[in-house]
Amino acid sequence: MIKYGLRVLKRTSIRKITSEKVQKWYCTKCFKYYTFRKTEGRQHFSDIFIKEAVKDFIQGRSSFAVIKQRKGVSVGTLSTWVNRFGRICLDPVSIANRTGITISNKWSGILLLDGKYLNRRMVLLLAMDYIKLDVVAHLVVEGETEDNYAKLVDMAEDCGYRIMAVVSDGDPGILALTRPKKPVFFKKGTRTYPRPGIINTSEVKAKPRLESIPHQWCVVHAEREISKTLLTVTKEERSNIRGLVQSVLFAKSYAGAERALKKLAERTKDDPRLYKQTVLWIWERWETLTLHYRLRINGRKIPRSTNAIENTISYVNTRLKTLRRVRNLRSAEAIINLIVVNYRTKPLINTKNKLMRNRSPLSLVIGKKKMFDWMEFVEKPDA
Repeated sequence: MIKYGLRVLKRTSIRKITSEKVQKWYCTKCFKYYTFRKTEGRQHFSDIFIKEAVKDFIQGRSSFAVIKQRKGVSVGTLSTWVNRFGRICLDPVSIANRTGITISNKWSGILLLDGKYLNRRMVLLLAMDYIKLDVVAHLVVEGETEDNYAKLVDMAEDCGYRIMAVVSDGDPGILALTRPKKPVFFKKGTRTYPRPGIINTSEVKAKPRLESIPHQWCVVHAEREISKTLLTVTKEERSNIRGLVQSVLFAKSYAGAERALKKLAERTKDDPRLYKQTVLWIWERWETLTLHYRLRINGRKIPRSTNAIENTISYVNTRLKTLRRVRNLRSAEAIINLIVVNYRTKPLINTKNKLMRNRSPLSLVIGKKKMFDWMEFVEKPDA
């Protein structure tokens, strides 16, 4: 017997009708259609149909409007399904525990850090391995601050990642994790000036989170920062200085970078302002800009730029373009969870390394040729 409200129907009087969208039952006595309900909650569509609709949005590049015409479901219903699956999607630490990455993994130890603003109030922070192209950890926060990047690094280490070197775009939040803060000086005669014999609490500084970790500044972002300061000079002079700056940042050897820096200093020595904006700016960051010439991690050079993580950000951006906007932090976290899990389980196609082709980043980290379905890392949804 199957009970629908106050009406009790015998199974012999019910004829099953299959449909691509909804599984329905037809009563030969009252001549009405009913959907099969597993629980007391309301359920109009089958689980298979809901999963197919969510997969169509995450794996493809179709917008909600296109899926609405294809599936015959409203945009609000599709958005509710995507948010529901995103909230029950496993976080990076849970995925690492389920797959055994925390015990043994094939990560290189070269961690790329970067952020992408979803809108004015929300930013996506990514931590990616350079060799395996795997997104180790991700967070959706309100800004690129030192505390938020510290949480991202803590999550990466909880996944079993051993950080040996960091490559970033030189964001102040990341720099605060790798270098000590500058001392704060007070004017004599003010209230903030410390009295004799009293320790100034502002001078008691905690050690940076990644103080002993080598840090490489992305030369592409450094070139952009210098280009912003060259708007005051003429167009011809600007092109000449840009060529010298590129020869410094993209030199093939450490000695070649030093020679190019000397040429740049000779060219700009007559203009103090231009000399400060180019030569002194590079010299203050010389150690972090030229670290890739001297440092080797497990016999490999560290990259001089964050191009690998920029490709991942463009992949995420392609999926986000199908949305009109991200309304709140909770909705952004749900959608980003599904996009990142889909990226980690999707086979790589355009990589230059032939040994990595047709293998997902997650399988490369595990070290086994295994095909993953991103739905494996989604808990059983509530009815």
